Amino acid sequence: MKGLLCGFLFLSSAALFPIMLKNAPVKNDLFTQCKRDYQISMIHLLMDSLARTGRYNGILLVADEGQIVFKKAYGYSKVEPGKAFTIDTEMQLASISKPFTAVAVLMLIEQGALHFDDEIRKYLPELPYKGITIRHLLNHTSGLPDYLNRPHVFAKYFRNKEYLTNEDLLKILAKYRIPLEFAPGKKHRYCNTGYALLPLIVERVTARSFTDFMQENIFDKVGMCSTYLYSPQRHAKMKREKESRDGILGDKGIFSTVDDLFKWDRALYTNLLVSQKTLQAAFERGVTLSEQRFNYGYGWRIAETNLGEKIIYHKGFWQGAAPIFARFIDCNRTIISLHHANRVNSWYLVNAINYILNASQAKCAHCY
Repeated sequence: MKGLLCGFLFLSSAALFPIMLKNAPVKNDLFTQCKRDYQISMIHLLMDSLARTGRYNGILLVADEGQIVFKKAYGYSKVEPGKAFTIDTEMQLASISKPFTAVAVLMLIEQGALHFDDEIRKYLPELPYKGITIRHLLNHTSGLPDYLNRPHVFAKYFRNKEYLTNEDLLKILAKYRIPLEFAPGKKHRYCNTGYALLPLIVERVTARSFTDFMQENIFDKVGMCSTYLYSPQRHAKMKREKESRDGILGDKGIFSTVDDLFKWDRALYTNLLVSQKTLQAAFERGVTLSEQRFNYGYGWRIAETNLGEKIIYHKGFWQGAAPIFARFIDCNRTIISLHHANRVNSWYLVNAINYILNASQAKCAHCY
């Protein structure tokens, strides 16, 4: 296939030789075109197969070297039956909201309004827990019980609530003094509660609602025109219409599109929101009091491929949405999938696409 593909490209490009010669070396243009054609065709084959077999319903965007090489929508929404996905479909980001919340906090830290080792009771004095810092909330080492993943702990407090907010969660923690699961800093355990408290800290420091702060300081700055936080007033269609925990934001609650998320990705390569120095710290593995490292920074999960490529990413699962946002920061590569929970494994999807992108280098090497 490599010979056929590159041979076809060579022949079809021959007539353009005089124009290409003026602008750039022919071999560079041939290599780039060959690589892009290989990437597009192979991703098409992969995704069409997954869609035909009912394993993928959603919207996919793939970028390589900072350029979008693939963007396509597949299938129909489970939230609104019969409605086909388009590339402009907005979807609940679920836990992919956490990196946004973390960046909001990092912005305030850079401004000096907050500090990593501030105890959260400085801003939320009604809480009974001593020794929990902002850093502990950011990297999930607080020991707080998780209001989403430990539903049995919170069920009796949520039972009669039709709609919960971050303030409601704070009041429950303050009133009932639900015990910590471990001493702050001792362990890393993923915790949605911590990311529900961070928006309250943002609000108390800035005297702005979390929704307004995010809109003005992140979404508007980045140009994310189709991105917003859930509210009863701006009601977004959900799989379960009566889910009381939808109103708790920060750990989830952002709706966006693949194009807006790509703008967010691009902004994270600049100093538009926070400095690159701060972001690099956010992308470093955390460490417990016993000096055990774990694969989470400030709002981002961290992984590596078998080739040693560093992946900064987050996945999500809420209200039927199971998106993934993966950034291969060493090679400026991004894979964004807003899809429903289905038979496709998010990591299979990311690894298969990354394999295709890497293979394109070797497949078209002799075109260079």
